[in-house]
Amino acid sequence: MNDELLELLKGWIYSPQVVVLDTETTGLDDQAEVIEISVMDMRGKVLFDQLVRPLNPVPDEATDIHGITNDSLASKPNFPDVYLALRRVISGKTVVAYNASFDNRLLMQTCAAYGLPMIEADWQCAMDAYSRYRKEPDAKRGGYRRQSLAKAAKQMGIEVYGAHRAVADCFTTVEVIGSVYSKLLAKLS
Repeated sequence: MNDELLELLKGWIYSPQVVVLDTETTGLDDQAEVIEISVMDMRGKVLFDQLVRPLNPVPDEATDIHGITNDSLASKPNFPDVYLALRRVISGKTVVAYNASFDNRLLMQTCAAYGLPMIEADWQCAMDAYSRYRKEPDAKRGGYRRQSLAKAAKQMGIEVYGAHRAVADCFTTVEVIGSVYSKLLAKLS
């Protein structure tokens, strides 16, 4: 199991076709939209970082989490205005996200809200990889317990700055991946 995980992380770290993506959203439900999206390479170079004005206002409970207000989005482009630039950055790539099913679903919902096709990419989940590394049993769901990005960072001794903002969460994801890879390599020697 650790050999497979080591190979997966090595592929993420060393392939130029891998990008890390994170979003902030108006919520969690099937009407929620992306309001911030960031993409970076595995070396921490930011390739895309954009606030996006949604169709509907950001609820207070979402703002309480990420701090993004309706006022801060009022003059930002809407999703169709940034879609082509985002597509150039992630189309055909391996997109690694911490809780990839969420980011993938929210990007798909946002594309659908504007009648745009979902951007084709190979989505892979850093949260699942981290859960396989930690190997903490999940009595409720079976398999391994999922850890939040903040918890994973803390467990790996990584300082988190600007949590719940897309670019900061991309950086933290890159750091967690690199730290797990280093620890797995160290176990081999």
